[in-house]
Amino acid sequence: MLTALRRSVCVSFLLFASFPALAAPTWTQPTPEELKMTADPAAPNAPAVYLFREETVDDKLHFHSLYARIKVLTEKGKDYADVEIPYEAHGFTIRNVEGRTIHSDGTIVPFTGRPMDKLLMKSGDRKVMEKVFSMPDVQVGSIIEYRYVLAYDDNLLSSPEWYVQQPIYVHKAHYHFIPFDMSGSRYVTTRDSQGHEDVASRLLYFQHLPHDAKVTEGFNGFDLAVDDIEALPDEPFMPPMHSLSYRVLFYYSPFTDGVQYWKTEGKYWSKNVDHFATPSDKLKSAVSQMVAPGDTDEQKLQKIYAAVMKLENTSFTRTHTAEENKAEGLRVKTADDIWEQKRGYDDQIARLFLAMVRAAGMKAYAMAVTNRDESLFNAGYLSWRQMDDEIVIVNAGGKEEYFDPGQRYCEFGKLSWKHTETAGIRQTDNGTEITTTPGLSYKDNATRRYADIQLDPDGKVHGDIRILFAGAQALRWRHAALRNDEEEVKKDFEDELQRVVPPGITVKTDHFVGLNDYTTALMVMANISGTMGTATGKRVFLPGSFFEAGEKPRFPETTRETPIDLNYASDVADQVTIKLPANMTVESTPQDTDIPVQQLADYVEKCRIAGNSINYGRAMLIGTDLFYAKEYTTLRDFYQKASAHDQEPLVLKVGPMPVATTATTSVKPQ
Repeated sequence: MLTALRRSVCVSFLLFASFPALAAPTWTQPTPEELKMTADPAAPNAPAVYLFREETVDDKLHFHSLYARIKVLTEKGKDYADVEIPYEAHGFTIRNVEGRTIHSDGTIVPFTGRPMDKLLMKSGDRKVMEKVFSMPDVQVGSIIEYRYVLAYDDNLLSSPEWYVQQPIYVHKAHYHFIPFDMSGSRYVTTRDSQGHEDVASRLLYFQHLPHDAKVTEGFNGFDLAVDDIEALPDEPFMPPMHSLSYRVLFYYSPFTDGVQYWKTEGKYWSKNVDHFATPSDKLKSAVSQMVAPGDTDEQKLQKIYAAVMKLENTSFTRTHTAEENKAEGLRVKTADDIWEQKRGYDDQIARLFLAMVRAAGMKAYAMAVTNRDESLFNAGYLSWRQMDDEIVIVNAGGKEEYFDPGQRYCEFGKLSWKHTETAGIRQTDNGTEITTTPGLSYKDNATRRYADIQLDPDGKVHGDIRILFAGAQALRWRHAALRNDEEEVKKDFEDELQRVVPPGITVKTDHFVGLNDYTTALMVMANISGTMGTATGKRVFLPGSFFEAGEKPRFPETTRETPIDLNYASDVADQVTIKLPANMTVESTPQDTDIPVQQLADYVEKCRIAGNSINYGRAMLIGTDLFYAKEYTTLRDFYQKASAHDQEPLVLKVGPMPVATTATTSVKPQ
């Protein structure tokens, strides 16, 4: 994947040279060792490996090229036969797609197909396409070999981003970049995300590489040659690994100093925010009708937040193009326009909230953040593209509170988890500064699961499930309902719950309560039926934990390379009641258990018998979301112990069904 296609800057003049007809290079002759390879000792159990990978970027002639040789080692490795190349639809074209498959006996099958284009993403007037093709007759043992060229318009530059570390092991790779010649009267004009133009006098690059790898600069540009690059880790609950991987990111810039860059770009951004969010007379009038003179700051904020949450957030429905807005006579220049049109995308709605809070007389600041579900902020990489979303900070009652109005249905005074514990740029009274957002407590992400189950004499069960979500899970399902039909969301929820309940149980989602109300917990009602447990002679073994019976152990591997990111702290509690038939009694239950781990986590389970009912409760608290790799053993041990206890059975004794007796009355003859 060529991520460099995301970066394009305008050249101050038009180059008249057309894209050259590149002479097709010869293919690489495979060695006998490559052909007969069935496994790679350098990458045990790898599905495939790169034998060679080469990326070339020429900003003078305006093209990228990629050449790859991949050895397929397992059935899973055959997935690399499907090639997907994303590119910007405006100004970029994929050309000269060629390829061949070489079988282990040396047989060559050339690629003769026609690559297809499909829409990958459309947002407003921006469209990202994907060129896709499949290599022919790929088998385990084959070598896949292909190349293509990404060409771009003469008035564009596209500096490369070399992601040296790939999902599979790389034996050898070479990267080459010929930058645009900025000598003499030639210069580059960059336009940042704020629309500010400046002359880029320098080519900069950020690098994170193995200690023995080095970018070299020569007469004909920049080169990087690497050998034996380990695959990107593939472990559950990893932080965004592309932000931690080996990579080199080039960019044209008027800056050399990071402090100056973030200060200057922050100033431009802050000026744009204030222009958009300056309280107008119209907004002041609207706010004055929402709030009462005696309202506290908190009450004012709640009313303003509620008003903003009612607007259509097109980031979760559909972004309208400039042509559509023009046809409707709509334009967006300030927060006034968003309030009048009753719709806008996430950052526009966040800025509207900012403007209305300021109109209410409170101090409020915008903050641009990196979404930590996708990336980690890097102050050494001088690019505003790291900023994904905007949130709002309000000084209320003498303390700062954080709000996320751009995330529709996000709870009042809370942030979406992807905006927590992440860095960004915020406004201050004296300009802007880099800072980090606060995290969420486990209390902010509570889940309560209730099940009321009737066990019949024949082993069949039926009953009801009620689940309440607050925090991250509530927001997740509410966003799903914004993007999909409610019936589809019910089916998705059903499928997810089906995976964790005991085998034999069938789940049917009945309805949601509070799907459009961020002020309450989201409640889901479901019905269950089927069979549960295992019968052996005169005993029935039921799962000790209903909502975890089908769950696999979370961390099965004994070792760990990467940090652990659980996304958010959480509090999950279950209460399950099983009503027994008259012919069954309890023989044994799992012992009450408490598994604390310092201040990091706790697991508690208790079981009680009341008449013909079994009542058991389970609680799991995770007090933090981020763990170092060195803490993995402790975390894994906690989950392993909890999982083992979840699998302990409830044992029932089965006897004959009691025979109903009928009272008789003798009648004395007269």
